[in-house]
Amino acid sequence: MKKRDAASGGFWLLVGAFVAWSGWDLELGSIHDPGSGFILFWVGLIMAALSAGVVIGAFGGGVELPAWAGTRWPKVVFVLLALVAYAWLLPRAGFIVTTTVVLVFLFKVVEPQRWWVAVGGAVASALLAYLVFRVWLGAQLPAGMLGIG
Repeated sequence: MKKRDAASGGFWLLVGAFVAWSGWDLELGSIHDPGSGFILFWVGLIMAALSAGVVIGAFGGGVELPAWAGTRWPKVVFVLLALVAYAWLLPRAGFIVTTTVVLVFLFKVVEPQRWWVAVGGAVASALLAYLVFRVWLGAQLPAGMLGIG
């Protein structure tokens, strides 16, 4: 397993370095006036750093566990179904409604929470995401049939 970790980490380290180099080549600009390569550079740098951590960890000590040990497969299936439902519902019901419903489902099914925590967390998360993406960043979000983002 460690050889696989080192190999995959090394591969992604090279990919991250290439992405960072490509961003550098496109010109970074500054934090207040980012160039076309700004995001690429930083994403590539973070990717390379995380991959380097995987490579270093592959040569460290530790107990090896089977890759899928302890996986709760029914919950994985529920999350995948929730993501498919989210993609299907998003243009129909709108961002706030769909995000809230899917988050309540995930909060109750994946790691069961009390109802008030699930609903409150889902509403707060959806509204915060709306404020960040729609209000602050000006991104367009699906309004759905109800006309609310």
